[in-house]
Amino acid sequence: MSRYRGPRLRILRRLNAELPGFTTKVSRRAYPPGHAAATNSRFPKLSEHARRLQEKQKLRFHYGLNEKQLRLIFNKANRMGGDAGHNMIELLESRFDNLVWRAGLTRTIPAARQLIAHGHINIADRRAKTPSQSLKVGQAFSVRQKGLQREDIRLAVNNPITERPAGLEIDLDKLAVTVTALPSHDQAPVDVDIQKVIEFYAR
Repeated sequence: MSRYRGPRLRILRRLNAELPGFTTKVSRRAYPPGHAAATNSRFPKLSEHARRLQEKQKLRFHYGLNEKQLRLIFNKANRMGGDAGHNMIELLESRFDNLVWRAGLTRTIPAARQLIAHGHINIADRRAKTPSQSLKVGQAFSVRQKGLQREDIRLAVNNPITERPAGLEIDLDKLAVTVTALPSHDQAPVDVDIQKVIEFYAR
């Protein structure tokens, strides 16, 4: 599956969740999308498989991944040893596009991915173009000189969507970020039952 490019509020209503990395919008309708759902005005009772799928979809949409990418991350997390769920969240949180968003340089993760893909972000003074790469402790990234006065970046920096993790040190003047510690599994800003996700892929 390719990345979703349709109405975002529809996804929030379908999953009955807020996904800050996916969109800054907030759903105000307490029922799923569709005419029949609006008539019933309540969420249907889900089977166990549907609950696992729903939790997996929360991760997929929040981090902006397609199904193949998320499956590869699960496989890698499973091979690392220890708690696969915690490993999976930490792998997702260490992605470059996520860290650009967590640092507050953009309003959403898709916006961070676009900023990177268009060559507006440097890693160690070299232009980066791979949003999916994982960063390590000690690495630094910054907005290139031409982007320092971009209105969208300044707006995002001054009004971050979520609290910046303590492990990201940011110079607000230079828009430079140093990774002193990667976000841990319990710092993820999306509310997801990761055990259900593991069960979905392990079935």
